[in-house]
Amino acid sequence: MNMADRIQYLRKQKGFSQEELADKVGVSRQAVSKWEGEQSTPDLKNIITMSDIFETTTDYILKGIEPIPTTNKKIFYSLYLGFAVIFATIAGIWSFTANRFRIDECIFISLAGAVVGLGIGLIFQVFSNWFRK
Repeated sequence: MNMADRIQYLRKQKGFSQEELADKVGVSRQAVSKWEGEQSTPDLKNIITMSDIFETTTDYILKGIEPIPTTNKKIFYSLYLGFAVIFATIAGIWSFTANRFRIDECIFISLAGAVVGLGIGLIFQVFSNWFRK
């Protein structure tokens, strides 16, 4: 799919006519028609405006690079938090029940467990991005 096709696809996804898109971008309907017909290309200012209107990235409009959905980011942040809580809880319980650590040492071990959990979450994100490429 080329840029002209992506502009037309995004316009139709939003349910806009060429005239409606032209009004929102601040150009003529003929300009939008020429963009979609590959007779001309929009300037950078218009591409940025369309990215805001279509709620997508300029990379997608220009090159077709799909944006990473924000839900995936939320999943990764949840993983970070989940691993941190799990490791902190396990480390805290283990150190407290071992009866050989003071409470301040237990807190330190819990914090270290949280850092390890966050590190594991970060490793998962790095590898998932690596496999996505």
